[in-house]
Amino acid sequence: MFSHGLFKAVILLAMLVQVQEQSGPPPTFGEVLKRHNIELTQSALIAALKNPDPEVRYLAAHKLAEDRATEAIPLIKQALASEKVPWTRMNIAFALVVMGESVGFDTLEGNCKNDNTNEGIRARSAEYLLRFNRDSTICLSGVLDVLKDGSNGDKMVAAELLPRYRNLSKEDSETVFTGLVEALHAPGPAVRIAAGQALADLGDARGIVELERAIGVEQEQVVRLGLEDDLKTLRKKGRQ
Repeated sequence: MFSHGLFKAVILLAMLVQVQEQSGPPPTFGEVLKRHNIELTQSALIAALKNPDPEVRYLAAHKLAEDRATEAIPLIKQALASEKVPWTRMNIAFALVVMGESVGFDTLEGNCKNDNTNEGIRARSAEYLLRFNRDSTICLSGVLDVLKDGSNGDKMVAAELLPRYRNLSKEDSETVFTGLVEALHAPGPAVRIAAGQALADLGDARGIVELERAIGVEQEQVVRLGLEDDLKTLRKKGRQ
């Protein structure tokens, strides 16, 4: 049988309106900045923090972080404080997280907490923090909100993030489990696939019954096959 990853890829490809072919590894920060005619000297990168293009602004911050230009931290903080574009602000904050600055962590956590913030930004901010083992309950709450009310794409991201939260209280663990079970019956087939895989990753044996129930009513063959694969995974975990 094909892997669950293949099933997920199939359904995602079916939902895409346009497919852009890519080859090789993704471009580096420096390569993208060069395409924008930005030199990679420290002075040029600092100047680029005020570039009219919001993409250039956050790429410059990340390149400075990559270069470990600690002397530029005050200027990156200034760029964060003055940034008005939410996605750019989030990415500048992440550059500061990479540099170990608390304001970066606080900004991302604030994104998670703010109900008025775009669901995609809330989910991505949580993911950035999880990369640094910051599984705060504030961001967990934000991710659960996204799983419930976000777009299909954002719900997928939220489902994939939830099993990465550790050391949860009994109440939070129950909320995560319940949210994923509800997502098993979401209208979007890709969301159902993501929820099934998340339940398998979570490893809660109660998910066996829920996956069996979802498989029994699933009309999309590719989704059903994916859920069956998740069910096998969860059963194996139960026997270990």
